[in-house]
Amino acid sequence: MDVNDGVVVTGASGLLGATVTLLARERGMRVTALYGTHPFHAEGVDARRLELADEGAVAGLLDEVRPRWVVHCAAATGVDWCETHPDEALRINADASGALARAAAGAGAQVAYVSTDSVFDGERGGYTEDDAPAPLNAYAHSKLMGEVRVREALPGALLLRTNLYGWNAQPKQSLAEWVLARLEAGAPFPGFTDLVFAPLLTNDLAAIILEMLERGMAGTWHLAAADAYSKYDFARAVAEVFGHDPALVTPTRSDDGGLRARRPRNTSLDAGRAAAALGRPMPSVREGLERFRALREGGYVNLLKACTGQ
Repeated sequence: MDVNDGVVVTGASGLLGATVTLLARERGMRVTALYGTHPFHAEGVDARRLELADEGAVAGLLDEVRPRWVVHCAAATGVDWCETHPDEALRINADASGALARAAAGAGAQVAYVSTDSVFDGERGGYTEDDAPAPLNAYAHSKLMGEVRVREALPGALLLRTNLYGWNAQPKQSLAEWVLARLEAGAPFPGFTDLVFAPLLTNDLAAIILEMLERGMAGTWHLAAADAYSKYDFARAVAEVFGHDPALVTPTRSDDGGLRARRPRNTSLDAGRAAAALGRPMPSVREGLERFRALREGGYVNLLKACTGQ
């Protein structure tokens, strides 16, 4: 990528945002990293606290830094929290996303909006970009409305539906981290046998997003692993990759998990269109988990945690 290509990353201290920020910096890009509650700092990165709901402030920043791209990772992602705060979820995931897209359009920047596989009802899985969304809960509804708002403001935006895991810069854990922490403590982990997904490692997803922007891609795309796992099988795969006893993962059903919001049963996405456009297959779940382990062994987790003072 051209060193003069500037990118703004929202949610820079979050699970995906921190990885996108560090990868963009590694590629020599001019990076402006925006955060809200949790500060983020990295050498060579212009990190700023900004309230994304303040459309004037967002427009002012984009007019100042004039990025080529905006990668919008910031979101309210707590599914049960969104269920009890639906208006707030819409404000964060839909209204603020629309405001950001309007500001980006005014600054001549392209937007990559990170959506979710949960926009589908999960009745069958293997969803393509041609399938009609049918969200079951407030979180999924708010993210789908975010797609609508972004598309209205910037018809050529890049809308990316996905599911992800990885190493977190903040103290909270992604699913794979949660599974691993339990296993390393010798504690059993309840794996849902009735929830199926096709998650990508954040590092793989970040690289794909930047490549799609560089290629000038637009429209709605599904980004997912090449294969689908139940959350039970995913947790067992984590155990196997990290050398723990898979028997510590106990089969259970989501109805027994005390979840407030309804969960779609099978949100696996068909990423064949993106794989064909990029000219290579999506990584398998197992390949992603092997890299997940290699990242920790290579010191990547410490690098991430240093960005948020952890």
